[in-house]
Amino acid sequence: MILSKNEPKRVFHHFEAISQIPRGSGNEKAVSDFIAAFAKELGLKYVQDASNNLVIYKPGTSGYEDSPPVILQGHLDMVCEKNEGTIHDFLKDPIKLYVNGDYLKARGTTLGADNGIAVAYCMTLLEADDISHPPLEVVLTTDEEAGMTGATNLDAELLNGRQMVNLDSGKVGLFTAGSAAAITAEYNLPIEWETPKGAVEACAITVKGLHGGHSGMDIAKERGNANRILGVLLDALCRAGDIRVANISGGMKVNAIPREAKALITITPTDKENLQAAFEKCAATLAMFFRVADPGLTVTLEPTAPIKKVMSRDCGQKLIASLLLLPCGVQTMSKDMDNLVAASCNIGVVETLADTVKITCMARGAYSEHNSHTEDKISALARITGAQTEFVDRSPAWPFNPDSKILKKFASYYEKHSGEAPKIEAVHAGLECGIFADKLPGLDIVAVGPNLYDLHTPEERLSISSTETIWTFLCGVLGEMK
Repeated sequence: MILSKNEPKRVFHHFEAISQIPRGSGNEKAVSDFIAAFAKELGLKYVQDASNNLVIYKPGTSGYEDSPPVILQGHLDMVCEKNEGTIHDFLKDPIKLYVNGDYLKARGTTLGADNGIAVAYCMTLLEADDISHPPLEVVLTTDEEAGMTGATNLDAELLNGRQMVNLDSGKVGLFTAGSAAAITAEYNLPIEWETPKGAVEACAITVKGLHGGHSGMDIAKERGNANRILGVLLDALCRAGDIRVANISGGMKVNAIPREAKALITITPTDKENLQAAFEKCAATLAMFFRVADPGLTVTLEPTAPIKKVMSRDCGQKLIASLLLLPCGVQTMSKDMDNLVAASCNIGVVETLADTVKITCMARGAYSEHNSHTEDKISALARITGAQTEFVDRSPAWPFNPDSKILKKFASYYEKHSGEAPKIEAVHAGLECGIFADKLPGLDIVAVGPNLYDLHTPEERLSISSTETIWTFLCGVLGEMK
């Protein structure tokens, strides 16, 4: 076991165990079955539903039997991203863990501590016989990263608790007490195919080397979006000569800022010199613009194999306009909290299908009204370009409650034992807390977690020392909830 020397030992033991089981969004049955068997072996009552969600019940310890139950909640799935050149099959290969100083990382892929560390915390609490706590209802959901369908489909009647600790946010000294609403927009632009006319040359435009990141938590960092950057490059070429787009692709997950994108185009040889000059000028401008947020950005224009069909000029121009005009990045900042994004949109995935280019975006808003405004923008653009739009996977916001009792309990305990007042924040990310708050009227929620960095990217890393700090803190607070 790679993590056998790290504290807390049982937490890292369980994290390493589930890291051997592929558990990308939509592929959680194996890990759900594994934890169900774990609960059964412990003799605990559990429910595994049709969505592979798990609810596991553990009675309160001696003296806590009649205390109000506490819901502990996290999700089973992880975002599956890997570096170019990394050989890894997320459907069958285990995550390759390694320790670098205080950080736990994965080799060339996402780590899955978002939210596997919550699962590990819960498993350790379920098996422990030396930790005082009230009755626990452990809720482990599926598909959180791709649409939160697990939480949406969960039967609320399975839960008796009205105080919940979400283990999917925060860091040492910081508690989360609110999250954004989210919606996915599927924008389908019809393709008019043509056969290339005259003597043309085929080229490939690539965008790579971007940092990427979580489309909510990292959106305010103004990192480059590969799909938007590709649109900027195509627009520069389109204005410099006759080009036709044959194929376009970019991004892997709608909730991850895309790090790479690519387009295949044809050019007219007589325009070659002008196109090269326009490309180099645009590339230099992009490098200057992203020199701080994304210094690793690289863009290339290179010859490629001949192309048999291309999009019509009108279709290509509508595609480029869509990439330039779809809402992308921060839309507005919060008026209630300093440095909090109130509304954003991420152009997450672009793919060329048989008869459409499908562009999938994720909009986030502190309130549903923010997302409605973004929907209106996307719909207005679609009316001009002739695209068909569908808005799916809506998730409600978790509104900030300054009078939250469980938040005050956690904050008071932290200040008492650390000597410092914690930070309280709302996040521009779609936590499942909003769905649970919507399902269970009166539910009081706080979210905590260890220090995690660069979520949804292969640079994801977990602070080992903070994992122990949060574990000690969580056990201590549960011991006071008598």
